[in-house]
Amino acid sequence: MDNKVMARLDEAVSSGALVRVHRSGIRDADRLEGFVVGTSAAWTLIALCSDVQLDGWAAVRTADISKVRRRGGEDSLTVRALRRRGLWPARAPQPELALDGLAELAEGSSDAFGLVSVHVERHAPDACWIGEVAAVRPKSLRLREVDPDARWQPKPSKFPFKHVTRLGFGGRYERTLLEFAGPNR
Repeated sequence: MDNKVMARLDEAVSSGALVRVHRSGIRDADRLEGFVVGTSAAWTLIALCSDVQLDGWAAVRTADISKVRRRGGEDSLTVRALRRRGLWPARAPQPELALDGLAELAEGSSDAFGLVSVHVERHAPDACWIGEVAAVRPKSLRLREVDPDARWQPKPSKFPFKHVTRLGFGGRYERTLLEFAGPNR
C-alpha cells in the first residue's frame, strides 16, 4: 500500500470530502464515487454516492486502491444537497463493521443489512452475486443467493476470500431484492 494513498484515504475520512476511488490490478474496475467513512490496512469503506444521493456502502480491498481524487468541496451541489437532507457528513453504517478481515466484514454486513453483494472483479468484472452470508469457512464464504427476480436459490455458492475484491450492502437494489424475497426460508 502506497503511503500517499493511505494519507489521502485518512484525509478523506477526516474531511468528509466527496472523492473518486480508483483501483489498480483489476481490469475495468468501477471507479467508486462517494465518501470514505472508514479504512484499515485490509479494507476501506465508502458510502456510495450517485445522482446526489447516498446509495449504500462498498468495502474494497485497501491494497487495490491506487488513487483517491477529491470531487468537490463543501460548496459542491452534492454536498449541499446531502447537507440540506441531513445526510452530510456521510456516516459509517451502524452497528460498526470490522474492516480488518473479510470474514468479519461479510458476516457483520449480512447480519446488519440482510443481503450483501459479492464482487470477484478479476474473474468477472461485470458481475456480482447477491445474497445472505450462510457460512464463513477459514478461506471462503458461502452465500445463499437471491436471483434478479428476488427468489432464494436452494444451494449456497462458495467464494474464496482471495477472489473477493469488493463487498456491497445497504443499497437500493439490495434493499429492494430483500423486500421482495422476504426472509430466507
